[in-house]
Amino acid sequence: MENVPSQPPDYSGRVRLKIFSNLNLHGATPPRVQPTLGEWGPLKVPTTKQKKRMRIWVSLALLGSLIAIFLLGWYVYYVMTGSWGFGIGDEKQFVGTLLALSR
Repeated sequence: MENVPSQPPDYSGRVRLKIFSNLNLHGATPPRVQPTLGEWGPLKVPTTKQKKRMRIWVSLALLGSLIAIFLLGWYVYYVMTGSWGFGIGDEKQFVGTLLALSR
């Protein structure tokens, strides 16, 4: 016969908002049942602090690469058109359009 709990687990209570998930895979298990280092995996397992640090570095690298791609695209646009883009430096055209509309 299956070992089925008589009541569903209680998930009520306050949920804490955290930036990172819990990287400690042992959770709330007692130390006597946690595997020793190297028993189920490699001996050089990264610590939780190292995992958090790596997540931050990867996020910064992604942000930096997105900014670099944007700036490269903007530079190519500037070289091809001679315009700064975003309406910068187009005052002469803007005034001309206003004068044409006012006639």
